[in-house]
Amino acid sequence: MNVVLVNQFFPPAEAPTGILLGDVAAELARRGHRVTVVASAAAYGAGAEAPVPAGVQAVRVGPETRHRDGPAAKFADYLSFVRGAWKELSRRERPDAVLCLTTPPFIGLLGAHLRKRRGVPFVLWCMDLYPEALSAHGWLRPWNPLKPLLAALAREERRRASAVIALGPDMAERLAASGARRVETVPVWSGLAVSPSRETEARALRRARGWADDDVVLLYSGNMGRAHRADDFAALAESLRGRSPRCRFVFSGGGPLRSEWERKWSGLFEFMPAVAGDACVAHLLAADVHLVSQQPAWTGVVVPSKFPAACALGKPVVFAGPPQSAVGRWLAEADAGWLLAPGAAAASEQVAREVLRADVRAAKGAQAARLFRQRFAPAENCGKIANLIEHVAEERP
Repeated sequence: MNVVLVNQFFPPAEAPTGILLGDVAAELARRGHRVTVVASAAAYGAGAEAPVPAGVQAVRVGPETRHRDGPAAKFADYLSFVRGAWKELSRRERPDAVLCLTTPPFIGLLGAHLRKRRGVPFVLWCMDLYPEALSAHGWLRPWNPLKPLLAALAREERRRASAVIALGPDMAERLAASGARRVETVPVWSGLAVSPSRETEARALRRARGWADDDVVLLYSGNMGRAHRADDFAALAESLRGRSPRCRFVFSGGGPLRSEWERKWSGLFEFMPAVAGDACVAHLLAADVHLVSQQPAWTGVVVPSKFPAACALGKPVVFAGPPQSAVGRWLAEADAGWLLAPGAAAASEQVAREVLRADVRAAKGAQAARLFRQRFAPAENCGKIANLIEHVAEERP
């Protein structure tokens, strides 16, 4: 089978979407399929950790520069990639199936066009939803004349898709309501794993950072962006201030809200740079509890990947976000941590009491590890996507 995968990022670019796509490409190649990935030629990250999978051909389009920050620069990079991908797909032989991700937004319209004009089965893998993300961000107001146009484009790519992959049940519900005919829910996975050597590294890292053995470290690691919140963590930190054992709220990473959070809560939170690459496993293992958050407006628009990563390492999670979100549902299903629902200030005191108890943290961490095996295991979830691509190719008219 001849399969074409389309996404702006692909290894050695270190973007999470590219790494996940690399896993799927490797699985399809392992099954004996001819796999071509159309990706940007521009570099992203250090680019040394994730080589192109064996048996996969990567076709790079656009200029060999670096991906840039800022809305205008990103938009220019998006347009450059869309033009290059369009030219590449137009001159290629007809594939048996096409998989498009959602970077850049609406790149799935290329797959929709191929299905409409050439009958090529097309799978849309949604890492986030557009234009819903623009509305949640506050950039696309209800009165904006672009809103109906962008909504129509989203309906076109979702309706034309042979199948649409959602990351969680909340996203699946949004997709079905917006025109997607066949929606499959496949959560993202994590390649992180616990080992004796990693645990030794984590203990050494705690000592190097000045974290005492009996300190309870609550770690937020990742992007501090518009989809996230920290007010509830601040309330929890206030509840735990002065109690024994000592609780440390550590925020690692960057993003548009980091400076605001530092300004508001430097007396409650500790801030440190982002940690990436091979050092990330020890960094995440060094914490006792992981912090994950989501603004209510982003429910079903994104699904925080921090949650599967915490579960992979057997770490309990404090989730500040809506209970009807994917993470809220999974957390309740597995009892893998604690929920701080927006507006439920009274919950902080109960969470504070339980977070201080090592036996409760250990029990919820074990539940998180069990949930990982049930819902976020790499082989199973990557295999589900490969199976879906094979099935839609076999069902083509």
